[in-house]
Amino acid sequence: MNELQQWWQSLVIRERIIVTVLAVFVALMMFQVMVWNPLHKGQENAANSVQKQTEVLRWMQERAALVAELQRNTPASNSSVKRQSISQRLNSSATQAKVEINRFQTVGDNSVQVWLDQVEFSKLLLWLEIVHNEQEIQTESIVVSETGKAGLVSARMTLVSN
Repeated sequence: MNELQQWWQSLVIRERIIVTVLAVFVALMMFQVMVWNPLHKGQENAANSVQKQTEVLRWMQERAALVAELQRNTPASNSSVKRQSISQRLNSSATQAKVEINRFQTVGDNSVQVWLDQVEFSKLLLWLEIVHNEQEIQTESIVVSETGKAGLVSARMTLVSN
């Protein structure tokens, strides 16, 4: 410490001013690099995380509303279901799930082939659940292919009534 004081005393006033200004500049730069930038970056990351989580929450709430709507529109009993043809049951469940059937081909008395184009994957799954659980129609085979749009798929399936 003594050597530092001697060195400081040996400097001319102009040199002391320059060293002081440089020391303040270096201290400010260190503060910015070590404190300010990490705080600012952390705040920015937190804001981005909140935005992404908000988008996920909004999507989940939309899907929850869709599920609730589908559950409200569920028929009370399956006794009337047995009296309808497989094509009638599929059409009514597609309307209920807001799925558009693009092509429909009957194969025998209790089997059909169904084509869906540009359908939301989540709606497709909900429709298949309704078909299976409420309409008592089984999926014999299914081919799902992606489309160019996020969340939309095309599907071709063979469905069989019990």
